[in-house]
Amino acid sequence: MDSAALSGRTKAAVSRKSARGVACLPPPLRTNPYQALLHDSLRAHGYALVPGAGLKLGSLVRHLRHVEVLHLHWPESYWRHPTRALSWVKVGLLAARLAAARVLGYRIVWTAHQVLPHETEDPRVDRAGARVLAEAAHAIVVHDAATAAGLERILGPRAARKAAVVPHGSFAGAYPRGRPRAEVRAELGLGERTFVFLVFGHVRAYKDLTLLLDAFEAAALEDAALVVAGRPHDASVVDDVTAAAARDNRIVPLLRFIEDERVAELFGAADAAVIARRDGGTSGVLVLAQAFATPVVAADTPTYRDAASWVFAPGNPASLAHALESAASGAHRREPAAPPVAWEEVGRRTAALYRGGDG
Repeated sequence: MDSAALSGRTKAAVSRKSARGVACLPPPLRTNPYQALLHDSLRAHGYALVPGAGLKLGSLVRHLRHVEVLHLHWPESYWRHPTRALSWVKVGLLAARLAAARVLGYRIVWTAHQVLPHETEDPRVDRAGARVLAEAAHAIVVHDAATAAGLERILGPRAARKAAVVPHGSFAGAYPRGRPRAEVRAELGLGERTFVFLVFGHVRAYKDLTLLLDAFEAAALEDAALVVAGRPHDASVVDDVTAAAARDNRIVPLLRFIEDERVAELFGAADAAVIARRDGGTSGVLVLAQAFATPVVAADTPTYRDAASWVFAPGNPASLAHALESAASGAHRREPAAPPVAWEEVGRRTAALYRGGDG
């Protein structure tokens, strides 16, 4: 289909649109409430989530009447393939489909939770896919200024000019309360007075869990425990956690998917959450800890320092060990200066980007 035909279809479709529909691409994650909360917040501004839409040309044409915005999150599945040559084919297909979407009149918004995927086998493919998406997007949402700076550094000034900072909304009330703290601790074999550190989320290499294990074992902690709770992802990191737990009974591995009913109670049973990752990217765990009023030990990066109670030099095990000691003793605690953002504000800012002019 040539551009003239697509333009004709666009004009006809715009006149027939019956709702401000939004397609979430790829489909929303069921294991993370972020997207559901985002789209709930957008309803007040007249934007409704439309399921079933995709990026193939046939789907773009079929959904013209009901969808105005294509909102992409974690988009690497659109360009990655186990075979490297086919990844480059997918990059080309993505460019063609996004170009068609623009001609058809869709507004394209990308939330860059991180500029490039956390783990990669071919950085060139990931960079090319991100460049294609950034070029096609009318607006790029980032959750913090550090990610905006990374966008410019990695993808250039044109991508940076499209960026708008919309903070991650709060997870307060998103999970059921769960069982009492004492009951959860007893189940995990943790003492009432034990200072409990919690690492939560997928067990992945970029989270620097091996660094944390080394720091925890080296720290001078009289009565402390480290709970590692989350779905296994990287085998080598899982092996490190398992081996550490075998030699140190203070380390409690819960290496599995954590059901929604258990999320709040695990944070409630902990005295501090730990974010060991040094990359400074958006951390859903930090937002979770804020929602449950759980103090945070985090790397001293621009993204984390204002929300953390104790910070350490990124990538430095001795500094992290010292931060763990400070947390367990209650020393040097900082008052977080970054309160969670209400979803009403997130919805207002996102809706403004949906309505905005061309990028």
